[in-house]
Amino acid sequence: MRAQRGIALITVLLATTLMLGLLAFLVHVGTAGLRRATEEQWNLQAQAGADAAVGWLRALIATRQGSIPATLGDVAAANSSYSLVVDERTRVVAKIQLHLDASGAANDHLDVSLQQNPYVGETPLQVGVTATVFVDGAPVAVRSTTALVRIFQQIAPYSEVVGVIDNSGPVGIDSPGDPAGQAASAVATELRIHVFTTGPSGRPVPDDTFGNQQWWDGNALPSGALP
Repeated sequence: MRAQRGIALITVLLATTLMLGLLAFLVHVGTAGLRRATEEQWNLQAQAGADAAVGWLRALIATRQGSIPATLGDVAAANSSYSLVVDERTRVVAKIQLHLDASGAANDHLDVSLQQNPYVGETPLQVGVTATVFVDGAPVAVRSTTALVRIFQQIAPYSEVVGVIDNSGPVGIDSPGDPAGQAASAVATELRIHVFTTGPSGRPVPDDTFGNQQWWDGNALPSGALP
């Protein structure tokens, strides 16, 4: 009788151990899945913050009607930073770095057929953004992107995004596209902005004044890699 009770007790203990082990495994799987889902959400929030910062910059450009000095002043006044509140615990802070078409020893960008009509000046601008997600004040995710923007002075829509590179992707990607289309490329696109005047007949007459521009965006790598 005692032997049967002992066997039953051992069986119950083994079954309990197995149940606890299975429960611990399920809790571990559920916790790992929840942690992975949360981290993916933070990464998406960081990417959204970087995209929102570029949109914020374009809004400033539109407000200033394509004036680069005025836009730079607005960005400096905001401490080159754009903040986005997600909820009461989460916020995204995006730091912005702007690279104008500065000359330098490594002129690795060649933009062709930029509109230089007195009424429409076209200028390339490289925008680097590093967005950080904070939860309860602690950083949990960081995302860096680089966007190439073309600015149209004195004419709407005042700016256009030519291409964006996610810096967490492959390294050494060439420029996503020059404002007027990549030079000497089989996949060059017609991104030029045209200017027209009204002739005596009332019909629009082309008044384009295109020019080429070679420039350096301050990157560390030659040959057009961004950043």
